[in-house]
Amino acid sequence: MKKTRQLAALFLCFVLFCSSFAMTSYAAKDDDEDYGVYDVGFDVSNDRIYVYWETGDSKCSYKVELYKSSNMTTKNRVGDVMTASYSAAKVDVTQRIINKGSGTYYARVTCKKKAKGEEEYEYAIGSETITSDELSEIKKNYNAEKKAAEEQARQNPTAGGPTGIAGGPGASAGGSSNPTADSGSAQWQDLGGGNWAAVRADGTRLTGWYEMNGKWYYSGEDGVMWANRWIHSASEAGVWFCVGSDGAMLVSCTTPDGYQVDAEGKWHE
Repeated sequence: MKKTRQLAALFLCFVLFCSSFAMTSYAAKDDDEDYGVYDVGFDVSNDRIYVYWETGDSKCSYKVELYKSSNMTTKNRVGDVMTASYSAAKVDVTQRIINKGSGTYYARVTCKKKAKGEEEYEYAIGSETITSDELSEIKKNYNAEKKAAEEQARQNPTAGGPTGIAGGPGASAGGSSNPTADSGSAQWQDLGGGNWAAVRADGTRLTGWYEMNGKWYYSGEDGVMWANRWIHSASEAGVWFCVGSDGAMLVSCTTPDGYQVDAEGKWHE
């Protein structure tokens, strides 16, 4: 009987030790989850306005909201809610502020994940006052930059601008329906000079939107794949798609020229 009690006591100690270790490990894991958002602010230059922020060490996407009042209700929000990937540190709000006018703006950035046991999502708020003189200068330079990019894209449709993207939303002509078509058994063909085409078994080239190896691409009427371009949606007003240097449509990221595209590749005006 005494030996049985000793074994039971030993077993109980073992269980308590394991429980304590597990709780310590769990707490340590929770301590490593840093879904914070810090130092939200506005980066204002002579041609752009960005909302920027600092993040914690844990990866998550972020919800970015722009307001024209410290009373952050839906009626005071400027445009739709923006989503930024974990690798993004800023979003471009130039066009939104140009459209809305001068004044004091507030940005709220919210992490879309929270640590275990936390009831609230972490967020931070920043503000900036844009004077009418500042906005006038920004608008002039911003529109001049877009106009130059439009002209460059018109003269050389496959060439990118200083940031690698020809123009910006609204700069590139053309566009078909949204990405919905499938490439079937098409294969890539090197056309030389950095140009590519997706070619079917019968030798015809794919045009418009098509999917290759899980990524979306766009080719013009000549079947040449587009790269470093913005493409307007023909079926959704105010929606644009961006294809990168390899021709693949960008998704869930900030484009090289500072626009945020969602998981479907859409940027909304």
